[in-house]
Amino acid sequence: MSRFRGLPAALVCATAAWSLLALSTPAAASAASPGPADPGCLARAKAGLTTAGAAGDKTSLAGEDYDVRDYRLQLSLDPAVASYQGVVTVTYVPGVDYEGVLVLDCVGPVVAGVTDGASALPFVQAGGALRITVPAKREAAVDSVVVSFGNALPLRQREGLSLWYWDFPEDTDPVIASMSQPDAARTWWPCKDRPDDKARCRVEITAPAGLTAVSNGTLVGEVDHGDGTLTRVWREDYPVATYLVSVALSAYAEFGGPCATDAGGVTLRHWVHPDEFTAAQTDFAPLCDMIGALEELVGRYPFADEKYGHAEFLNMSSGAMEHQTVTSYGRNLLRGNNHYDWIVVHELAHQWFGDALTPRGWPDIWLNEGFATYFEALWMEHLHGLAPDGTLGYFPWMRSKRWSSDWIGETPVYDSFPILDQVVYDKGAWILHMLRGRMGDEDFFALLADWTSSERLHGVVDTEMFIELASQHAGQDLAAFFDPWLHATTVPHLEFTTAVTDGTAGAGTRLQVRLRDVSGVAFDNVYPVRVTTEAGEEWRTVRLVGDQTTQNFDFTTEVQSAELDPLGWVAWRAAAATADPLRLLRSYPNPSFNGVVALVYLQQEAADLDLEIFDAAGRRLCRRDVAAVGVSLEERETLWDGRDDEGRAVPSGVYWARLTGAASSSVLKFAIVR
Repeated sequence: MSRFRGLPAALVCATAAWSLLALSTPAAASAASPGPADPGCLARAKAGLTTAGAAGDKTSLAGEDYDVRDYRLQLSLDPAVASYQGVVTVTYVPGVDYEGVLVLDCVGPVVAGVTDGASALPFVQAGGALRITVPAKREAAVDSVVVSFGNALPLRQREGLSLWYWDFPEDTDPVIASMSQPDAARTWWPCKDRPDDKARCRVEITAPAGLTAVSNGTLVGEVDHGDGTLTRVWREDYPVATYLVSVALSAYAEFGGPCATDAGGVTLRHWVHPDEFTAAQTDFAPLCDMIGALEELVGRYPFADEKYGHAEFLNMSSGAMEHQTVTSYGRNLLRGNNHYDWIVVHELAHQWFGDALTPRGWPDIWLNEGFATYFEALWMEHLHGLAPDGTLGYFPWMRSKRWSSDWIGETPVYDSFPILDQVVYDKGAWILHMLRGRMGDEDFFALLADWTSSERLHGVVDTEMFIELASQHAGQDLAAFFDPWLHATTVPHLEFTTAVTDGTAGAGTRLQVRLRDVSGVAFDNVYPVRVTTEAGEEWRTVRLVGDQTTQNFDFTTEVQSAELDPLGWVAWRAAAATADPLRLLRSYPNPSFNGVVALVYLQQEAADLDLEIFDAAGRRLCRRDVAAVGVSLEERETLWDGRDDEGRAVPSGVYWARLTGAASSSVLKFAIVR
């Protein structure tokens, strides 16, 4: 997903992070009593409100005891009545521990009935889950359930399936579109809403004949019912994660055509509001060149026998979402001047990184967003070269992703909180940039091509897999390189000193380089050093593992100067000029067994602090002031008693503390076990 960089990092949906907009769960239902219609849905700020565990999505109640093979999703949509009806057929294979209860995630839809295709099945809808009792089977066999559901269409809701109007506030010219990342698919259709169980999906949309329905994959049929409605049937033959299943319905203008590339090409199709038709033709014109450039790096477009294109929507008017084969693209991005080409290439890169290679769990989301952000820079390199000192090209673009704070005190890249924090995008891209500098172009780009090879394509991947593959291509274990960049919340703070002595070629021809890292984190980095001698410039590399190293280099002529990493291949700061204004260091005990947690921090800014505690769903449980202690290099600590603002003891679980000062903030994860 691309986010409009003019917004603050946590405002993907122009909604303050940590804000719970609405949470409504339908009443418990059964086959005999489906319960009252309830328009409530889980509406979340895109960046603020979900988290997950290492294996799949911990917010998902659907278990691992079955494997979904296919979804057939049939929807009836009519903007005039602002509601929807649906039927989903879930084809699955039970696991060995299957006990005859199929659990689907279901937060928004009201379920009217469940069958096995012939007979009614008992079910209970409660607590965000649909529990269906089916005959228990002791051997793996393909089975299916058919769930009928419906609800009101929420108006102008960013996540889930929502009704919008192109001409607001006049409320004319409607568009119905979905936006489900990370876990909002469950708010509009019952499914196993976790990224590690991908399945083929057929989406059939019945709507007024004057509107065009768009979804994933290939359009395989249209049925005119003769009553003013038309059904469009879309089939996605490649496995797709539920958060990537898309619905877009409006009176679209369509354009496109064949895109020929050296790898074979693909059909391009775009659906936009007529007012943006001309602008869209200009803004999407470079797309075929982008596909060709990416194919040279990471192989053929992974859905080449289907399509690629865009469907304009309003769920994020200044952002985009990489729905498989058909990116949803915000209206405000269509300017007709190619201003947002970087978003177009970002979403295109997601078709490899996120759609074809899907993260096993949300902690691995940097494998989506970090890679797509890095390919923005590679597109700039394709157009303008490396251009280290210019305004265009690879290096300037990478510098634009490096924050003035160097992400110090922010959430880590791996298992970030919130899931889609901007750190995941920008620092994630910098990890790849630093890896390229360390490995060299030949090995690095061979790694990328291998990562997207058919062995992994259309499956699920995780961070450990990428580190293992990178290590193979580098010829050394890179775990110590990746670990601090993924998990730590600071960067190296370096002291760089040099001395020139007599060398093998005479006086002044030996350079002694001393590097010392005072960050307190055990980084393993390779730093380039540019050395100027009487004969010209030469480059050397210094590997620093831990806190310090000293290395000697001999030259054939006298050394005149030495500069550490002048092009910016590694994110580091000069120790003398660096102070972390505020940093949460650790918590203890972790886990806490009585609920009391001590949070240890450094404060190097004169400001009162604000402490907030959040649960795994992103709800703020507690907020209180921490009195300023003044600028100090000593570690400080503050206690949280494990109770929310109402004085209630919180249950066992994973929690996040956020400490905020005048100019910085810091996030730390910890656990409570009762």
